[in-house]
Amino acid sequence: MPLSLLLNPTVLIPFIATAAVSLLLVLTKSWHGRHSLDSFDGVQKFHHAPTPRIGGVALFAGLLVAWRLSSGPSGTLLALMLLAGLPAFAAGLLEDLTKKVGVRERLLATMFSGLFAWWLTGYALNRVEILGVDLFLAYLPVSIAFTAFAVGGIANSINIIDGFNGLAGGTLIIGFTTLGLIAFQVGDHELVWICSLMIAVLAGFMFLNFPFGKLFMGDGGAYFMGFLLAWVAVMLPMRNLSVSKWASLVACGYPLIETLFSMLRRSLNNAHPGEPDSEHLHSLIKVKVVRRLFGNFPPSLRNAMVSPFCWLFEVLPIYRAAIERK
Repeated sequence: MPLSLLLNPTVLIPFIATAAVSLLLVLTKSWHGRHSLDSFDGVQKFHHAPTPRIGGVALFAGLLVAWRLSSGPSGTLLALMLLAGLPAFAAGLLEDLTKKVGVRERLLATMFSGLFAWWLTGYALNRVEILGVDLFLAYLPVSIAFTAFAVGGIANSINIIDGFNGLAGGTLIIGFTTLGLIAFQVGDHELVWICSLMIAVLAGFMFLNFPFGKLFMGDGGAYFMGFLLAWVAVMLPMRNLSVSKWASLVACGYPLIETLFSMLRRSLNNAHPGEPDSEHLHSLIKVKVVRRLFGNFPPSLRNAMVSPFCWLFEVLPIYRAAIERK
């Protein structure tokens, strides 16, 4: 990603806006905490104090600012993406506030966002470079359904890894950086700009999320940003035929691998696929590695130390994803 884009004053404004809204949410938690605080009960919970889990509001606000500052084709494309992502964001935020929206409903809402995005933009995966599969994807209804399913899967994978301070946010930044680098290589300046805005907004959120965990992304933020990452991953190879579809997949590699292993583990244990547990990779790193190496750190910092270990699993494929071509 060109450094000049990240240092562009226009990119800094969404960063500041997101950080400001994040700070406001933290300072006003006594007002909305009855609905927005995340408890620390549950096998998958590792934080030690109730924390606002509506960071998705700050992310959405930052992206609205980013859209208002964008113009031309980039601004139009970003507007369509935000509009398409509303079902995913609404379902996740409703869960954050009510704790009554099931995993299936949230997943279906995110898949609907994928369907909505196809209707708005016209992009759908019609090739994945697998012999036999591409024959089916040549039929538009199959291509659309496959795209919606893939988008829902990636968004859900971001929600699954959202367990420690900075983990989901940092993974998303790495993913958008990877896709932005590929877009830069092939001259897709619109996607480069959009990825730069996504990174800036996520960095603004991380200001309150990492390392001290004053604000959580929540389901609204995880599903919404996961959808946006997935849709950039869909558009990049469809807009640029020289880019392999597998490059986009590798850019989302760590959260997808975590999701697939979680599904397999729960199937072998006869557990419901949507049931939370403490056997995720990030949970095991916390118990097996961080507690031993950083046992003297305050609890919030111990939680934050999990994320850099997991980021490595997302960073390692970047080089391959950036050079993978047809």
